[in-house]
Amino acid sequence: MQRGDLFVYVPVIPRPGISILRLIVSSDTVNDSEIPWVLGVHLLAEDPGSLLAPRIGDHGWTVVTTIERVMRSRLGEQTGVATPDEMQQVDIALRAALDL
Repeated sequence: MQRGDLFVYVPVIPRPGISILRLIVSSDTVNDSEIPWVLGVHLLAEDPGSLLAPRIGDHGWTVVTTIERVMRSRLGEQTGVATPDEMQQVDIALRAALDL
C-alpha cells in the first residue's frame, strides 16, 4: 500500500450517504509499518464545490477535511492510484486545511 492508492472501504456498519472510497494520504513510512491503520480521506462522486476537495480523475473529489484513521483490515479492493499531479493538489489542500 502506498500514498495515493484508492481503496473501497468496507465499514462494519454501512451508513447511508457516507462514501466508501478512500484515498490513502499517510506517508509511505506509516504505510510500510506494522501499524494496523493508515490515514485516508473520503472521495465523493459529486463536486462539493470546495477548494479543499481536489478531483482525482474519474474517481471523484477528495474531501481533505474528512481525514481519518482507516483500519487496514477494512480496506477492500484497490480501485486506482492518484497521479503525482493529483496528489500535489491533495497536498496543497491538506496544507491549507491544517495551516501547515
